[in-house]
Amino acid sequence: MNNYIDMNDVEQLIIDKLTGQIGEEDDLRLEELIAQNQEVEQLWQQMAKVYAMRKAVSFDQSFNVEDAWQALQQKVNILQPVTEPVTDTVAIPIRSNTSNWWRYSIAAAVAGLVIISLYLFIDYNRNQVTAAKTIQIKLANGNIVHTTAQDSLAGWLRNARAANIDPGAWNTLTVPAGKNYAFQLADGSKVWMNALSDLRFPLLFTRPERVIELNGEAFFKVAHQASQPFSVQVNGLTVKALGTEFNIKSYNKEATYISLVTGSVLVENAKGESIILLPGEGVVASDRNSSLRKESFDEATVLGWMKGVYFFRNEKLHQISVVAERMLDINIQLKDPTLAGLHFTGAIDRNKPVSHFLNMLASSGDIRYEINKDKVIISRK
Repeated sequence: MNNYIDMNDVEQLIIDKLTGQIGEEDDLRLEELIAQNQEVEQLWQQMAKVYAMRKAVSFDQSFNVEDAWQALQQKVNILQPVTEPVTDTVAIPIRSNTSNWWRYSIAAAVAGLVIISLYLFIDYNRNQVTAAKTIQIKLANGNIVHTTAQDSLAGWLRNARAANIDPGAWNTLTVPAGKNYAFQLADGSKVWMNALSDLRFPLLFTRPERVIELNGEAFFKVAHQASQPFSVQVNGLTVKALGTEFNIKSYNKEATYISLVTGSVLVENAKGESIILLPGEGVVASDRNSSLRKESFDEATVLGWMKGVYFFRNEKLHQISVVAERMLDINIQLKDPTLAGLHFTGAIDRNKPVSHFLNMLASSGDIRYEINKDKVIISRK
């Protein structure tokens, strides 16, 4: 009798159950494994505990960022001790090494975060984990701050204070391939950043208008301040918002898409042409000088990346490969250039092994793939 249990498979079953995505058959299978195997039972208890801790704290819980910012203001007027903000977010790494990921998550839960760092580790063979790349902040004076799951806004402030930089000066946050990142600006506005994205912002909004710059993709939940308007500069466009939630996608050599979820925004191009959006409406611009084109959008599709999923419908393999490289931090090579024009419908799920996505493509019957070190080579059958 074969008693071998693939713990990577068990880990995925537990993740599916905790997130409510498990099927009835897999659910029964997991219950049997928990009942019959002590190691599986221990893993279930550990992962369930971490997930419960994660659910207990929410990114939307409020905290006073201005109190934290007083630490930096004391650089000029030293009136009181530094006050560090308290955690309100915990992120669970997905598909990492079974023996380490839950310890790491519990430590993060105890230490606390103001900033969430979503470390989504992808493997090629359900055992090999990709090397991590760091999310970093380039401060106004050129100093680089590498963020980790235990970094906090107070940590940024300490670096800024030590560097003696202007709190209103520009800093750049960079998110590498394969990662998402979410944090709160000094005004209370929340930003969720997609992979391969840059955001330029001041640590404190000291000017009459709150202005930031984006290259890549991000979702914004803007804190309403009528006396200090909020706008995003992106690829020659200006997106002005008040008390609004919207998504912007603008990667290099791609069109810019602005999708409004709630509130209203005014979008203006370099020629001074503008358009006002209502919830459910979006704007597309091929470049900074092109005309603005209004269109409707599917919210679940546009915002899927925030849950680690990219949906594509009748899309060319070339574009799918570009997104896969960005989301999964892999290198895809099309052996035959004519493959780029093949159309596919499906999804890229960063929470599953890379093989899940590649097998989905190969199931079309037209292509096959092989993995050579850190490169995925796609060819015709």
